[in-house]
Amino acid sequence: MRKKNSILIKFAPDWLTLVSGVLVVVAFPPWNLGFLIWISLIPWLLALHRAKDLQQAIVQGVWFSIIMSVGGFYWVAYALQEFGNLPWAVCILGLILFGIVGQPQFIAFAALYKKLESSGYLKIKSQGPGPASHQPLRRAFRPGLMLWVLILFLAFAYTTLDAFLPKIFQDTLGHATYQDRYMRQVADLGGASLITFLIFFWNYSLLHSLRALKKNHKISSILNPSFVPLLFALLSVGAAWTYGYFRHQEIQTIVKDSTHSLQMAAIQANIGDFDKVAAEGGLGGAATQVMNTFTSMTDLALKLDPRPEVVIWPETAYPSTFRTPHSYLDAKLDERLENYSHSISVPLLFGGYDHFQGKDFNAFFFLSPLGQLQTYRKSILLLFGEYIPGADSFPFIKSAFPQVGNFGRGAGPEILAVDTAKEKVRISPMICYEALFPWFNIEAARKGAQIILNITNDSWFGTWGEPQLHLALSAFRSIETRLPMLRSTNTGISALILPDGEITQATSIGVQTVMNAKVPITPPIPTLMRLWGDWFCYLCLVLSGLGSWLIFRQRLLMKSR
Repeated sequence: MRKKNSILIKFAPDWLTLVSGVLVVVAFPPWNLGFLIWISLIPWLLALHRAKDLQQAIVQGVWFSIIMSVGGFYWVAYALQEFGNLPWAVCILGLILFGIVGQPQFIAFAALYKKLESSGYLKIKSQGPGPASHQPLRRAFRPGLMLWVLILFLAFAYTTLDAFLPKIFQDTLGHATYQDRYMRQVADLGGASLITFLIFFWNYSLLHSLRALKKNHKISSILNPSFVPLLFALLSVGAAWTYGYFRHQEIQTIVKDSTHSLQMAAIQANIGDFDKVAAEGGLGGAATQVMNTFTSMTDLALKLDPRPEVVIWPETAYPSTFRTPHSYLDAKLDERLENYSHSISVPLLFGGYDHFQGKDFNAFFFLSPLGQLQTYRKSILLLFGEYIPGADSFPFIKSAFPQVGNFGRGAGPEILAVDTAKEKVRISPMICYEALFPWFNIEAARKGAQIILNITNDSWFGTWGEPQLHLALSAFRSIETRLPMLRSTNTGISALILPDGEITQATSIGVQTVMNAKVPITPPIPTLMRLWGDWFCYLCLVLSGLGSWLIFRQRLLMKSR
């Protein structure tokens, strides 16, 4: 019995890990308590310190991954049920398995932290009153500077693991600041990962100072070396916030002074699952119902003042492969849409399916009133939603999971042009999942995009949690490139995102809505992300690698003595 209890204790979560997990979860949408992210890691780091050995530290990393993944991505179970029509017990099990690997950076960092601590690198030395407190400033700061460098290394290491270990949804701690109008501006320098670095640096520096206070019982001097990292962290976060303040003012001025804009109407028809509609009214009846809904809402949109210059239907709004019909019904549907597009005399942009070179694609069509067609094919596919790894090489995998899509991959970021009465506007189309990848949007910006147009269908993931998180992560694409983004969704949240990351005109979930948005068109605004790409993550990789080499080298020298 005693052995069983010891095993349970060894693999149980520390209550501090539970606290950290909850703090991180509620810092993100839909709870939006973003200020908590600045203290969220402290309990978990204490739990790693309390772990007796490397194995227990790794266990706390696994638990942190599970708590954050299950608490923040609980809708994965709903998606498994919707996509795969699986029993709820299987979906819950899938969610737990996802939780174990959903945030692998916590597991890897826990191992690194415990290795360093067991080697004596993270030990807090007494800095009580005495002769050292009367030494010159430069001598008092020297131990603190070394400590600061070590904590910087930990921050670089965590950011590296977070950026390069595989994650499905590309989330990072920095995304929790999406509502902080000043801090989020830093993303145009180094992406959300730069903010993640600052968050970790602040959390660990604050923890170290608190532990030093507890150990020394009182502050001997404000110049105590234990407080040097916190001072540097405070200066770093303050500098970032100050940059964000002035950058925000600058971007707002540019947007206000812009003389060009495009009036765009996003049709949110609140039709999330075509298969459910088809089950109720048959395939032909469902297609007619979907088309009737979108065309009638478009007619309403074109009566608005100001009149839209472009109309957007969301992802998979057109319930067939456009201009590549598989049946007489599909051909009649194509004919109806072609005639309707010509009658409204404005470009119609809509999501649907494309059949090209023997494969089906999730596609975005730009159809002019004269029938000219441009097609964008989605290039970044959602794992186990739009493809299964190895399905092309091993067909039995696809046969085992017929409900999962097997779409082809498009060529990547493209620029499609929309002709309006005033000018030709260059638009970067993005479909759903693609909005989570900074490089995709940066490449489009380099090709001359003026507007980001993101169509998505979040109905597969439920109405609470994923739609809010998806929108928050997407907002960083506008900050990184300083381009406006219009999101058109089936069931919500449709929104206009300005170049400073401000989310405006957001629609409600589960409501039919016509969102008529004036999208500003600004001159290209230079950013480091646009110029150098996601450079900060690679800098973290180099510096953490260099730090690891120096630590390894020092250990070898110590052993040889």
